[in-house]
Amino acid sequence: MTHIRLQPSFTLEHADGSLDPIDRPLQLLLEVERHGNLRSACERMQVSYRSGWDMIAVLEKRLGGPVLEMTRGRGSSLTELGARLLWASRLVHARLDPLLDSMAAEIDAQVQAALTRGQAYLKIFASHGYAVATLNAHLQRIEAAVELSYRGSIEALDALNRRSCDVAGFPVPVGELQAPVLERIRPLLKDGYRVITVTTRRLGLMVRKGNPNQVWDVADLARPEVRFVNRQQGSGTRLVFELLLERAGLQGAQVNGFENVELTHAAVAAYVASGKADSGLGVETAAREFDLDFVPILSERYFLVCDAATLADARFAQVLAYLQGPEFRRRLLDYSGYDSHDAGRVATPDEAFASR
Repeated sequence: MTHIRLQPSFTLEHADGSLDPIDRPLQLLLEVERHGNLRSACERMQVSYRSGWDMIAVLEKRLGGPVLEMTRGRGSSLTELGARLLWASRLVHARLDPLLDSMAAEIDAQVQAALTRGQAYLKIFASHGYAVATLNAHLQRIEAAVELSYRGSIEALDALNRRSCDVAGFPVPVGELQAPVLERIRPLLKDGYRVITVTTRRLGLMVRKGNPNQVWDVADLARPEVRFVNRQQGSGTRLVFELLLERAGLQGAQVNGFENVELTHAAVAAYVASGKADSGLGVETAAREFDLDFVPILSERYFLVCDAATLADARFAQVLAYLQGPEFRRRLLDYSGYDSHDAGRVATPDEAFASR
């Protein structure tokens, strides 16, 4: 079955209005960074060394500066221009990929419904994360009649209560912050709902390599020279951060960058890695992905919640089977700070949030 995909694209626009796509050269730069030389990068992209060299030469001519430094016997490395281009690409993908995935899922569901004469899709609204993205990729691969869209945690839970979706996804901290978070969301968790564990993950401060600003806890974010990047209102991470500030006796106005927001953990990490901020709160996997250091703060559990009757829905059965199966547990091993313990466990709200 064919599916809709939406992806960002980089293009150079010249003075005469002509356009040059540069996605392939950017991918080649990424492979050079990963493997340390142009020849290996060309092999990874399955192009000849000559073609790769020409690709880089054309890019440099059009940009007006070098993107690679070639050193005999020492491989290849990115120039400052090349590194900035690559970080721009990473930031764009970190920001836009989840949003475009959501839009593509909605469009695809409409297209498939037309092709199958109105087949109904199970709708999942969930805050973005690596485990949820893994689940989404699996559902697309098996062509499940499930439409997963990324939303903030509070928005997802509100939508479930309004019947705008069938399943909502959200995180809850483990430990002393569980109670105040539950105080906020408990009115949205009806007694007739069932809560399904997806994963446990580590949340902490992502900082540049070597932690040059010596950011070791939330209190350090009040120092005026430390630039912070936040998550959007309605996200579970934003709620946790505001509670951490309260516990530290701080207000958002005391944090340089409190109103500067990104929509995903990966986007926060990319922003810090680009040098535009010194720290952001997010999951450990995002920090490792962007070669940042990570200062752990707490663990949180990520859940799906739905009406008890949804458990008997054949479409949701595919979701549950994957969460309970060995492939999902194996995939989580690739994500630093993620744990598959209790994945797929079904409980009532009271059982799920008994004192931990």
